[in-house]
Amino acid sequence: MYFSTILNVLKMIYQLFWILTTCFTFLFNALWLCCNFASVGIPWLMLIFFLVCIASKFVKLKCPAGEVVQSMLHRSEKEVGSEVLYWPIVSRGGAFDAPENSLAAINHCLSQKCYNILLDLNITCDGHLVVLHRTTLEKANINEPIHKLNLSALENFNISEHHPLGQHFSVEKIITFDKLLKLLETNELTVFLLASHITTKLTELVRDAVGRNSILTKRIVFCCSSPVAIYQIRQHCPDLVCGLWMEKSSLSRTQQYLHASTILMSIYGAIFRNIIAPVIGISLVFIHKDEFNAQISTLWHNVGVRPIVYTINSPNEKRYFQQVTKTQYLTDSLRSEPQIIFRGKHK
Repeated sequence: MYFSTILNVLKMIYQLFWILTTCFTFLFNALWLCCNFASVGIPWLMLIFFLVCIASKFVKLKCPAGEVVQSMLHRSEKEVGSEVLYWPIVSRGGAFDAPENSLAAINHCLSQKCYNILLDLNITCDGHLVVLHRTTLEKANINEPIHKLNLSALENFNISEHHPLGQHFSVEKIITFDKLLKLLETNELTVFLLASHITTKLTELVRDAVGRNSILTKRIVFCCSSPVAIYQIRQHCPDLVCGLWMEKSSLSRTQQYLHASTILMSIYGAIFRNIIAPVIGISLVFIHKDEFNAQISTLWHNVGVRPIVYTINSPNEKRYFQQVTKTQYLTDSLRSEPQIIFRGKHK
């Protein structure tokens, strides 16, 4: 009985040892196979990457002069003591302060001597460019996409009616692209046009408008998340300053698929910075605040692209980006800006 028990224990130990040996052998063979594939694939990947870098040199577009970009971004500034503070870029004219993308919002920015304004650019189904974002219509329970609506259906829409501060403003109509261009003729504005829905017709209309009036190259910054659209526009308008909008959602999806691999995410970012950005000739890149840090800022500066952080509304965050990182940012409100605080103290 005792001998039979010992025999069974030894048999179990032998089976366990055999299973472990089999698993170890399988893992070793799998690792060996991966190493063989890597030894064959990595040189080819490096060769393809090298060829892409060479080819990009022949198709890359020249960036606008840095002095032009600098003057557009720093059109408004205020010196406080020995420090020069620059106004931020105000999203939709200050969507928290006035009806978004409206003439009242633009006038509010001008009254604060802030001349850097980001406005949304969209196109209707009958081919008219409008300064409008879909969230404005959603507040009025209109869930139809803008590119499926006619201009006539939007002409009587009152932006102020559904804004939280709408009772303080008169009726505000949707601004058309043509009306915006006329506004630029009489004001020293730098308008960042963010196109969220890219179509061939939209790029053609923007390209034709800039081609007809060269002064717009010093007043308009075209922004979108499509490198192809930027490349197509800058092929015909090489002096137009453009910015690439890096969506946080796309980075999050990529990070999910890549299992948050630091190496692979670094490669992903390097492709945008060292291949895509130089080829399309962008001058600015918009980065979500959760994806931004000092190292990312340095890497973009090294390739000649100026990073802009979005969206910064907290007073403490504004002071941090304004005074510590010296990074320009996008905000929905001009309240609690460092310039306004200092201006109030010195009165």
